[in-house]
Amino acid sequence: MIRTFNSARTIDEVLSRLALGAEDEIIVVDSGSCDATLEIAGKHHARIIGSAPPFNYSRTLNEGFLIARNPWVLVISSHCIPVQSGLLERLREVAAAAGPALAVAYGLTCLREPARISQEVEFGGMDDWNAGRFRNGGNGLALYRKSLWEQCPFDESLITAEDLVWFLWALEGGHRAALVHGALCFYRNQGSLCHMFRKGWFENQIAAKMLKARLPPVNFARNMRMLSLNVGHLGKLLLRREIPLRTFIAQLAHACGAFLEAMCRLLKFSGETP
Repeated sequence: MIRTFNSARTIDEVLSRLALGAEDEIIVVDSGSCDATLEIAGKHHARIIGSAPPFNYSRTLNEGFLIARNPWVLVISSHCIPVQSGLLERLREVAAAAGPALAVAYGLTCLREPARISQEVEFGGMDDWNAGRFRNGGNGLALYRKSLWEQCPFDESLITAEDLVWFLWALEGGHRAALVHGALCFYRNQGSLCHMFRKGWFENQIAAKMLKARLPPVNFARNMRMLSLNVGHLGKLLLRREIPLRTFIAQLAHACGAFLEAMCRLLKFSGETP
């Protein structure tokens, strides 16, 4: 399942690299594209449904899951381009071998192709998460067990980070997750700068609420250092031509959104100090 909005720059490459089988279906949940997105999706024989405005991450996911026929549903972003064609098959292999306790198998998104693609698979439950031995993936690339989604659809009251909330629900229910290092996508978000800034802001805000016990207290020097390292890393990738200018700017907006949200929380806590 793919959620789209003016995704013509990337969706053809995403769908072409998925290497779907005869029993697979492509579900496109579109939020009003006015470019060639739907035409491209139609060429790949996608089942297209429209989602009414305003856009909501969780609602568009739920609309796609509702009509999905198969017991496992792949969620892949329209701007996450598979690095290799065997990505879906690798996720399926892990899901099949893991047994009924597995709720979701995550792939990884990256800005550039790694020098070596690892075949490592990490499994984790609630104990692993609480001990810091497992990190979650996200809805850029995730294979979900549909029967568990039926028990807990994505929370439509959330602005973003719906994947984190669902992940924690699954682990609290005794289920497990897998992180599949060999399932890789290039992250090429085409959202506007405003969209990427807001995405960084709200993802940071919700993560801070959900992961309060796992995150260090907000600190200006620490967050400034993290922002500087992030910007420096993005700058190196740009200069080496490993990422396009558009991706550099989009990721910069995302990083600034997350940084400023943290600083606003810091000011709020400072103001509440007696």
